[in-house]
Amino acid sequence: MEITGIHAVVAVLLVVGAGVGAASVADLGSGASVTVEGAEAVKPGAGDAAFEVRTTINNTDAANATRSYELVVEDEEGSSVTVDERTVTLSAGETRELTLSAPRDALTAGRYNYTLGDESGALETGTVSLDPPAFVVSDARADRVVRGDTGSVAVTVRNDGDFRGLRNVDLRLDRNADGDFDGDETVAAKAPMVRAGSEAAVSFSVETGGLEPGTYPYRVEASGSSREGTLVVLRPATVRVAGATMTADAVRGDRFNGSVTLTNAGDVPGTEEVWLDGPAESFDWNRSVTLDGNETKTFEFEAATANLTRGNYSVAVATPNDATTATLRVRESFLKVDEVDGPRSADVDDDVAFTAKVSNIGDAAANETVEHRIDLDGDDDPETVTANSTVDLAPGERTTVEFAIAADDRDRFSDRDLLGTHVYGVYSGDANATGVVVIEDYYSGGGGSSSSDSDNGESETVSKDAITQEKYGLDYDEVSAETQSQVDEIHERQPFAGDLVITEVLTREEIARQEFGLDVERNDEFDFTSIDVETQQEIEAAFDDQFESDDGDRIDSWDELARERFDSEYEALDETQKETIREQYRAQFDS
Repeated sequence: MEITGIHAVVAVLLVVGAGVGAASVADLGSGASVTVEGAEAVKPGAGDAAFEVRTTINNTDAANATRSYELVVEDEEGSSVTVDERTVTLSAGETRELTLSAPRDALTAGRYNYTLGDESGALETGTVSLDPPAFVVSDARADRVVRGDTGSVAVTVRNDGDFRGLRNVDLRLDRNADGDFDGDETVAAKAPMVRAGSEAAVSFSVETGGLEPGTYPYRVEASGSSREGTLVVLRPATVRVAGATMTADAVRGDRFNGSVTLTNAGDVPGTEEVWLDGPAESFDWNRSVTLDGNETKTFEFEAATANLTRGNYSVAVATPNDATTATLRVRESFLKVDEVDGPRSADVDDDVAFTAKVSNIGDAAANETVEHRIDLDGDDDPETVTANSTVDLAPGERTTVEFAIAADDRDRFSDRDLLGTHVYGVYSGDANATGVVVIEDYYSGGGGSSSSDSDNGESETVSKDAITQEKYGLDYDEVSAETQSQVDEIHERQPFAGDLVITEVLTREEIARQEFGLDVERNDEFDFTSIDVETQQEIEAAFDDQFESDDGDRIDSWDELARERFDSEYEALDETQKETIREQYRAQFDS
């Protein structure tokens, strides 16, 4: 920027129609005179004027004076143009500032001669150099940004030239932190329009997804001017499991306890879910956790193990970003009941004693109550508790428990309750074992049925009504057809084996229910063929063992048919013979 001309107070004599002379006062007519003081050329920087010529005019006479002034500029090629004119009337003795302007839109960058004149001619001359647009980066700053978010560099650009214009502004980011701003490290370039002497704000976006957290120098460049700064990329909030403790060994029913320490590995606050993954709904623990950047907190949790069986379970505490696992061993006692023992028949007037073996086959100590129960309502499901016993067993230990139905305990059990055939059992919380006892009134001859010899030495035959009354409490014609067929078979196959009495002889359905635990209701339409065939053979063998005679046997087992047809046990037959026996066996149920 260059301006040459008058830079001091100059007294000039202005005479209308005359050139510039040595005198400072002109004859204005009627005795009026005007003086010119302190003319200078100025670039205002902003606004519509490229430059201004400013002077002070003074009417020193006692009469008013009117004068016209003009500003003429000449370019380097000699072309001139009047760029501004002013007509001024001064009252007597008045002094006034006078400014004439050269508008920017009438000029371009270059060197110009200017002349300030009036009616009398040139009053002042000088030279002005007008500069093209020149951008200077006056400010640059960048806020910290979380990796993955879009960063921003805010820049202020000033146009120190004399004309508005477009100029490139470049942002370079030292991605490899080598201290240089290479050409391929240009993030963005923009070309804002800025008026002369004015400032403009420019914003650059920086994608940070490909940047590791850290500090990155940047440089903003414009027209040879530049500013440098630092872009800080922060670690995003990442909640991780720093450590966890969890119960590793528990007896079923104990509380499972644990704690988890979470840390935010990021530089900014974050909220995440943390949860417990376990083998049951009781492990359904979760929290929404908010941690400041680099903050660490510990949380506690617990769960019930009552619904877990013995075994090892995987338990994990996790966030969306991390997890830690542990193994929970659940131990429990398990009281197995076997070798239940009691009399096959007993006198209602005596104590009836029972025993059973109880073993702890679990892997935790047991302190539990074992019950003796008996069926008194005839549904073969022992539900009446007669006595109980508390056992305290370490894993692997075994003991004998004893129970008795006392003869004098008539507050709970009457003779009417006890007389008859009853299924009884010994029950722990885990298992049970059952047996059958017949309680009779020996003094009165009990039950109306017997296998004792008559006076003539022959076995007494029990009637069908007596059988159904003893076994079902019903007359023969009141039971189902299937039950009648079973009663028929028992009746026809008398005498009974050994010293069995009628209340001790079981039908096939009773054997299936009492000895094999099958779901067969009493006096039901019992479908023997619905049972798997191997179990059928076992039930058939147990049924046949109760009789001395095969007369009236309506179902022959595989072995019976094999002996009859091939004079051999079934298992000794070849496959063709076995198929023949199996077909013959099935045919019994089709007839």
